[in-house]
Amino acid sequence: MKNVELTGDRPPYLNVDSSQIREALVHSNKQPASLLGTADWKAQLQETTDRPEFSLYWQQIAETARVAMQEPLPPLTYSNFRQFAETGARKGYEDVYFERRARLAALGIQAAVAANSDEERAYLAALEDALWDVCGEYTWCLTAHLPAESDPVSEVDLFAAETAETLAELLYMYEDVLDRRIAERIRREVRQRVLEPVFIQNKPFFWRRADHNWSAVCAGGSGMAALLLMDDADELAAAIEQVCASLESFLSGYGADGGCAEGLGYWVYGFGYYTYFSEMLRERTNGGLDLLASAHPRNIAGFPERIHLSQGVYVNFSDSGEKEVLPAGLLHRLMERTGSRVVPYDAVPGLLSDPVRRWAHVLRNGLWTAGEEAQVVELSMKVEEHNSSHSNVSVFNELGWWICRAERSGANQNEHEHKHKHEHEKRPLAYGFAIKGGHNGEPHNHNDLGQFIMHGGGENILCDLGAGMYTQAYFQAGREQIINISSGGHNVPVINRVMQGSGNEYRARTIMQRTNELGLEVELDLTEAYPDAGLARYTRYAQWICPPAEDTVTIELTDRFIWSGEEKYFEERLISRFKPVIVEKGTVYWYGTLAVLQLSYDPELLEVSMYSTDHVDHDGHPFTFYTTCLAHRNAPSAELETHCRLEFEMRAGEHDLQ
Repeated sequence: MKNVELTGDRPPYLNVDSSQIREALVHSNKQPASLLGTADWKAQLQETTDRPEFSLYWQQIAETARVAMQEPLPPLTYSNFRQFAETGARKGYEDVYFERRARLAALGIQAAVAANSDEERAYLAALEDALWDVCGEYTWCLTAHLPAESDPVSEVDLFAAETAETLAELLYMYEDVLDRRIAERIRREVRQRVLEPVFIQNKPFFWRRADHNWSAVCAGGSGMAALLLMDDADELAAAIEQVCASLESFLSGYGADGGCAEGLGYWVYGFGYYTYFSEMLRERTNGGLDLLASAHPRNIAGFPERIHLSQGVYVNFSDSGEKEVLPAGLLHRLMERTGSRVVPYDAVPGLLSDPVRRWAHVLRNGLWTAGEEAQVVELSMKVEEHNSSHSNVSVFNELGWWICRAERSGANQNEHEHKHKHEHEKRPLAYGFAIKGGHNGEPHNHNDLGQFIMHGGGENILCDLGAGMYTQAYFQAGREQIINISSGGHNVPVINRVMQGSGNEYRARTIMQRTNELGLEVELDLTEAYPDAGLARYTRYAQWICPPAEDTVTIELTDRFIWSGEEKYFEERLISRFKPVIVEKGTVYWYGTLAVLQLSYDPELLEVSMYSTDHVDHDGHPFTFYTTCLAHRNAPSAELETHCRLEFEMRAGEHDLQ
């Protein structure tokens, strides 16, 4: 692209330039009937109401719409608005903000499936009130994203861009039945708040050249609003050119391996909006511009499947949850377009499954989730074809992630525990292991070089805590004191009472990696993660051993410390949501629902202890996690090198020791 400033030395990923954009827009219909990715959006939504996998989807839409019909949107008060600046708290304002967006979305979808004309008019009247109310908000930004010196109306963050896209799509869907004054206000507010600041005034928003989710969401959301609302051909072409420049920056944040350093939740967010914009642009240009056609976005599309461990549980390094909700519509569209696999799910996610109630996800879940028999057959064939070549080892060389999976004979499952199985029948049990390198300057970074996860029976037994609750402190200097971010909250050692630091200079080096029929070997040099710890060198070696004929898997972990000073102390830390069981020196057990993890260690070298921590997750829900400490006994020694070997074994098992 002629005016794109690329990150580093990477080549452009989007094979388009300004002349191609203009030509594609000029030679296409202004607003084709399928701009939302389906020829008849209302009929598509109506078709899903009787499909069993949509039961939760429609239940939550109907209930939220019912509340919206009975009462006005909750107000965004100044008392809540000021909280972030005064205390750093975000939740009070954001809870109200997202409830308002949930009700708007529910009304916009429920009106399409109204049982009769009277019911439709009632939903539309409530929708008009909600649209009018959102148009009048002081700012569409979250308080945490609003710089003190900025204009609250024309500042564009993630949620301002999302709001512009939401309003533009609702106008596209309902313009023929909305009051003229509502339609005019939507056009005016979206233009004033988003289209002009982004595309006409060219404000220097930081996200324009960001290599993470912000560039895709802000540019993609603004770009979809432009496709729907900009009438001037030259103005629109210039806007799309700007969007594509930002999407180049977004793609540059992914290596050739397609890995997302921010974690799966931000893959959903960033690449989701990349896909939503790409598909609308493709429809708008009658296929003339297809931003999913090149190899790089196709590699990115396969990320969820490659980090899936089992039963909807994922590798969740960085600010991500181990059980992220993946939009079914997004997955199905990516499978259709790129051949990426749809990770199995039991139900289409509901509106309330997304904590921030995103319109783009919930609408496309209804429009894009395959339902017709021919589509299902075609998708199933693609899954089978993809699985035939799918490896049990996923390697992200640029990201520095290694992931292993295996299935072995499982525990007995009675009919009550697994209603579709015969009593006492055994089913395969899934195991997994993941370890990461990388560096500590990644987007949504945790100080976690050498971090690993152990998975058994659908649960991460040794886990990553994932994202903490977002506050002002979570994104400020000193954030590494927060346990989710600190290396002290990960399965990595504290060395001479020193933890890992934050920044690109704290990094892992890959010494060796090897895969074979038995598993995986990885060795990382982590010396640069602890530059002030009195180390000449520190390496971590991990081996995943999974013999086909055995019902267990083994993970051997060896930390090698070469000392440069007098102090020679380290403390291994192991994090779990399951309480460890210590019954004898040299052995620790963690019991999951279906799998048991056993650790064997040298009690002459290490002294074991355990403590619990009451914490809250990203959404504010309380939980308890347990830290197992294996402290070096630190006997006076002239030796310059210490080896710490931990041997883990996972197998099917029940808790029979307490």
